[in-house]
Amino acid sequence: MSQNPPPLPPRPNNMDTSEHMEFSALGKTPPAWLHDLIRYNPGEDHQHEFYLSIEFDNDVETVFLCQECHYWFFLTTTPNAIMEQSNCGFENTLHHLHTTTTTKTSISAKCCVCNLAVNIEIKEPFIDLRLFNDLGKLRKHSYANAIKHAEFEYKTNLIDTIESMIKILSNIIDEDLQTLEFNCNNFEMDKVSQALFEKLGFKLIDDSLNPPDFPLSDDEKRNIKLTREELLMISYKLNKYSKYSAKKPYEKLNNVLGTSYKALFADCSNFDPESGYSLHSSCFILGCVPDMDDQTLIWAYNLGVQEVPEKAPEYLQAIYEMSKERKSEALEELVAVEKSKGRFHEEDIKEAYKCLNVGDVDGSTVSDEFLIDTYSVLNTDNPSSRAKYREALNIIGKARNSTKILRSVNEGPVNEMPDYLLEMPVGLDNIGNTCYLNSLLQYYFTIRQLRTAVLATDSSGSNGYELDWQSITIGHRKVSKSEVKRAKQFVNLLRGLFVNLIHTTQRSISPDIDLAYLALVNAKNDDDEYKDTSKSPMDDNKMAIDDSSPGPSSSKTVDNGNSDIYTVSEEVTVEIEGTALSVDDRIVPDHFYNESNTSHSLKGKEKENTGPELSSDFYNTSKEDKLRAASEMLLGRQQDVTECMDNVMFQLEAALKSLPMTDENGDEQNIIKSLFYGQTRQILHKKQNSGELLTKEESFNHLIVVAADGRDLYDGLDVYFDASLVDYDGTQVIREVTITKIPPILQIHVQRVQFDRSTSNIYKSNAFLRFDKVIYLDRYLDKNYELLKQRRQEAHNWKQDIDRLQAELNDYEQDKTTRLSKVDLLKLTADFIHDEMKNDIIDENSLVAVEQESNLVKEESEGRLQLKYHNKISQLKSQLSQHYQDLQECAYRLHAVFIHSGQANFGHYWIYIFDFEKDRWLKFNDSYITEVVDHEVFADTTGSSANPYCMVYVRAQEAKELVETVCRQTN
Repeated sequence: MSQNPPPLPPRPNNMDTSEHMEFSALGKTPPAWLHDLIRYNPGEDHQHEFYLSIEFDNDVETVFLCQECHYWFFLTTTPNAIMEQSNCGFENTLHHLHTTTTTKTSISAKCCVCNLAVNIEIKEPFIDLRLFNDLGKLRKHSYANAIKHAEFEYKTNLIDTIESMIKILSNIIDEDLQTLEFNCNNFEMDKVSQALFEKLGFKLIDDSLNPPDFPLSDDEKRNIKLTREELLMISYKLNKYSKYSAKKPYEKLNNVLGTSYKALFADCSNFDPESGYSLHSSCFILGCVPDMDDQTLIWAYNLGVQEVPEKAPEYLQAIYEMSKERKSEALEELVAVEKSKGRFHEEDIKEAYKCLNVGDVDGSTVSDEFLIDTYSVLNTDNPSSRAKYREALNIIGKARNSTKILRSVNEGPVNEMPDYLLEMPVGLDNIGNTCYLNSLLQYYFTIRQLRTAVLATDSSGSNGYELDWQSITIGHRKVSKSEVKRAKQFVNLLRGLFVNLIHTTQRSISPDIDLAYLALVNAKNDDDEYKDTSKSPMDDNKMAIDDSSPGPSSSKTVDNGNSDIYTVSEEVTVEIEGTALSVDDRIVPDHFYNESNTSHSLKGKEKENTGPELSSDFYNTSKEDKLRAASEMLLGRQQDVTECMDNVMFQLEAALKSLPMTDENGDEQNIIKSLFYGQTRQILHKKQNSGELLTKEESFNHLIVVAADGRDLYDGLDVYFDASLVDYDGTQVIREVTITKIPPILQIHVQRVQFDRSTSNIYKSNAFLRFDKVIYLDRYLDKNYELLKQRRQEAHNWKQDIDRLQAELNDYEQDKTTRLSKVDLLKLTADFIHDEMKNDIIDENSLVAVEQESNLVKEESEGRLQLKYHNKISQLKSQLSQHYQDLQECAYRLHAVFIHSGQANFGHYWIYIFDFEKDRWLKFNDSYITEVVDHEVFADTTGSSANPYCMVYVRAQEAKELVETVCRQTN
C-alpha cells in the first residue's frame, strides 16, 4: 500500500472566480492542469493548439500562443523550479497544483506540497483576427481558383500573401534592407493588408509599400515580432507542411512544471494535451490523466482526501471505477482498505438510499427526519436486518454530514444496549496495516474454550510469573523465562481486548498498540536475548512447504522391530518448489499412488523462523516505530502473516501452559494442544525392500494445500496424505501419511505464494480452490489405512489418467513454445508455405501435407477431441468425487475463511466467520461487520485477486460447543 502523503499547508478558502470558472480549485497533476488550460477559452468555442514562441520564449518565461485564437500565454514559476529539485509526490516527481485565480487575463496556481507557484499572463493578439478573416475573403486559398474565377481582383492566393507578409517582417527584424525593398515592391497590396501594415508603421506612398524609419523603437520591434508570429499561426493553419519546423511548448513545460509521469504501460511518458483522447471522468476527478499508472492514482487519491475530506466518496468512487475498468489489483486493494476504515464511495451512498426504500428518488431531497423515521419503521418490521439498515443510515449520515442522523444511529436508550449491537460482533479498527491481525483476533475470540481461558487469566498480567516460575517446553525446546513473561503480557492485553469486545457499546474498538506489537513482532526480533541465536520461539512449529508438505510438527523416534530405527530431528524441512511437476516427472513407482507434483526432501534440520526482515536500526527505535515497520512488512505477505499466526499461538501456549486443562479422562493438558493439534503417522516404505516399514509420529496444528487451477480442497488434501517420494538418510523412500488423532479445530492454509523459476520471482497464485461447507476426513484416518488401500490405488490410477489426458489436450490447445493452439500453428505454417511458394522456395507437396494435417487436427478439435478428452476427464473427475461418498463419519463444518486481496507483496485482509446460532455468514472487515449471503463466501474467484488463504473447520458434532461467533453482554 502506498504511504501517507506529507502534511499539507492550509488550503485557500476562496478562489478568485469573478469572471470564469473553467478551472477547479481541486488539486491536479500538471498534465491534467495543462489539459484544463487548453480548454480555458472564455467566450470562444475551441481548444487551444499551442506553439512555442520563437521570439519571446526565454529562460525565465515560457511563452506560447494559440494557432486558432492567437492569444498569448506568458508562464512563469516562483521559484523557477526544476523537477529534480522538487520534493513533490510519492514515487514520482509530480506537483499537485491548485488553481487560485482565473480571470480573462491571468491564471494562478500553487502546488500544495512544495512552494512552487505558477502564474500565467494572458494577452490578446496584436492583430485583430477580423483582419485575417477579411483577408481570406479577398484572396482564395488556391492560386488555381484565383485564376479560374476572374471576379477576384487579387491574383495572389492567401497562402502566398501570408508568406510574403512574413518575409517582409523577417527582413525588418534581420535589418536586411535590400531584400526588404524588393519584397515590398513586389507585394500585391489590398485594403486589408494596407491596414495591417499601417498598424506596424508602414506607409503606402505612390502604391509602393514603405517600411517604418530605422532605427526602430523597442515597441515597434516588439509589435513586428508579435505580428510575424501571429502570421505564422495563419500559415500553420493553411499549410500543414509549414508546421514541421514549429515547436510545441510541452517539452519545455515538462522541465518547468514536471509533466512527465509514470504511465500505465511505460516507465515514463511526457503528456501532450493535444494527443487526441479526452480525460476519463474518473481520472479528471482525481486530477490525473488516463494512462497514469496505479500508484500515481493512489497518490492523487490520498492527497485529495487529505485536502478535501468531504469529497472522499467522490474520490473513492473514481478509484472504484478505474479499478473495474483496468481490472487493477492495486486499486481494488485501495478500495477494500478504505472501506475497512469506514469510507465509502458514491455507489455505496446510492445503495444506502435504496436500502431505506428511497432509491427511486433523489435522496438529497429527502429530509433527515424522514430517513430517521423510515429507519425506525424498517427496524421494527425487519429486526433480522437491523445491522444492514443501520449501516445504510450511517453512510447517509456521513455523506450528508448530518449530526442528527449520526446521533440517531449511535445513540440508544440510557443504560440499555441497542438490540442491533447484541446481534452483531464488535469491529476492530485498523491502527496501521493491521487488517490481518484484526482478522486473526476476531477468529480467536469466537473459540469458546480459548476465550474462556484468556478471560480467566490474572488481569495483572503476571499470573504468578515471579512466584511459581518453572521451566516449560514447547515444540521440544525449552522456553525461556523472558519469553513466558512476554507471552503473559500478550495474553493480559488480549484479555482486555476480549473484555471490551464483550461489554462495549461501541460499534468498533481499537486494539491496544502493545497488543499489536507483541503479535506482529516475535521475541527474536524484540528481545536482545534472541539477536544472535539461530532459533525463534516458533522454530519447532513452522515448516517451509511445497505442494504437499505437512504443517508444523514435532516428532519422536519409533522402533518397529526392524534393524533400522527411524530417528529424525524435531523439525522436518521441505523445500518450496513453487511449481508443479509435469506428468513425465513422476518418480514414484507405478504401484504406489502418489501425486504428480510431490517431491520432498527430509533433511533432518530445523527451519529458522525469523519473522519479517527488519532494518539494522530496528532495535533502537520506539515501540510505535517497531510496530509500524513490522506491520508494513507483514502487509500482504502470506509467508509473514502465517508466521504472525504462529507467533500468536506460541505466546498463547506459553502463557496458558500453567493453566490446568483436563480431558475427558481427567488428564491435564494444554488448551492450545487440545484445541488445535492433531496427530499424524508417516509410513515409509523402502524402495529396495517394500516390506520394510518405518513410521514416525508427528503432531500438527494446520495442514497446507497448494492453490492450483482445477483443484478442490480434497485434491489439495490428497496431495498431503497420498504416497510420495522423499529423501531419507541419503536414499529415496515412499511416504504415506495418515491421521491418528483429529483436532477439534482444523486449520487449513492455502499456499498461494509461489516461485516462478523462469523469472526467479515470487508471485501469488489466484487459482480458484473450491471448498465445501462440510468435509469428511474418513479417507485419511489411520484406522482406515488398510481398509481403503485398494480405493487409494484406484483413485491414484484415475488421477494419472486425468493428468495424461489433460496433458494431451493441452498440447492441442496450446503449443508450449508459441502459446498457440495446434490448429492455429498449422494454419500459420500453411500461410508461410504459401508465401514461400511464390518465391519457388517450397514445393506444393509440402503445402498439401501441412493443410491435410491441419484439417485433421481441426476435425479432432471440433469433434472427437471433445468426446475423447473433455468427456473422459469429466467422467474420471465424477468417479473421484463419488469414490468416498459412503465415508461420512468424521465430519467437519466450515467455521471461518480468511481472505487476501492483492498480490504476493501487498494486499488487504478480511475474514468470513459463520454464526452457527443464527445460521448466517458475517464478514469482518476491520471496523465493519456485515451479514453476507453464502454465495459471497463460496463464489468462484477466478479472475479475482481476492481469494481464500486459510479455512478453519470444526468438528461437526461439537460445532456449537467449540465456537460462538457473537458474544455480547449488556453489563
